[in-house]
Amino acid sequence: MIVIATHERDLGADFVIRHLVHKQVPYLRVDTDTLGSPARHFGFENGAAHLTYDGLSLRSDDVKALWARRFASPAVIEQSQPDYRKFVARELTDVMECFIDTVEAPCMNAFEADRRAGNRLVQCVVAQAVGFSVPDSVVTQDTLKAKAFIADHDKTVTKAISFGIISPERDEITHTSRIDDKSSLEGLAGCPSLIQAEVIKKTEWRVTTVGHNLFAARTKSGASVDRLDWRRSQDVSEIFERGELPGDVSEKLLSLCDRSNIHFGAHDLIETPNGEFYFLETNPAGQWGWLEVQLGLPIGEAVASWLISASGQR
Repeated sequence: MIVIATHERDLGADFVIRHLVHKQVPYLRVDTDTLGSPARHFGFENGAAHLTYDGLSLRSDDVKALWARRFASPAVIEQSQPDYRKFVARELTDVMECFIDTVEAPCMNAFEADRRAGNRLVQCVVAQAVGFSVPDSVVTQDTLKAKAFIADHDKTVTKAISFGIISPERDEITHTSRIDDKSSLEGLAGCPSLIQAEVIKKTEWRVTTVGHNLFAARTKSGASVDRLDWRRSQDVSEIFERGELPGDVSEKLLSLCDRSNIHFGAHDLIETPNGEFYFLETNPAGQWGWLEVQLGLPIGEAVASWLISASGQR
């Protein structure tokens, strides 16, 4: 059985599931935000982790391939007394992680590999090791060090170290922003900040890797792209076109994935006016649906094919 762990609002999973249905391959979609009830829950019995899901009972060793796509907090947590919600969340998480960690079948991506590969600072170390240029960076809570870094570079930006969601309830997200010697650094007293030298862009690339397949898109020349963060562009779906990466850049990305032990990744790169490529970040569970819809990149089919092959159902 192929298991897809995601949540109810994840449309990306649907792009993959339609190919599994077309090929008549059995699968189970687990919407993690609906877990935590007698009908849908992870458990542990007789030395083995298992999953109960709408009448189906599945042991972790029954899983032939796992796509750990995205996880969401179970809605049932909010039904608990406020003082107990953190405890309930930890209990639910530990049981779920026991199931995932004891799946011995191929995973896209394995839980620990996904955690490590998603760390933006670890990514920089790995990216440099495989030959990528990385923007000059500093992470600090030292105001003097931050000011010295800003003074040493023509232009600098700051961005989230982890991911940019500040408040899901208010849909508040932090994006890459410019920072200079007039910027307030008071926040460093309680939170570290990532500051980078701004790299002059010719174009930006979004490259999705599935196994050893690459699907590359780049920002269009003349498109209305936000100068600091393409995610803030007025219409993200219209600013990309298909692109062909230089062979050495493709090899570096695949080497990065191999070293990080991930089978799926969404990678952001910058190409400078002189043709040099800078690595920015990898999201091991990044979005790609709009690239399939707008550009026809067959990413969903590639994920489905990987799962089918990994499960032994060629």
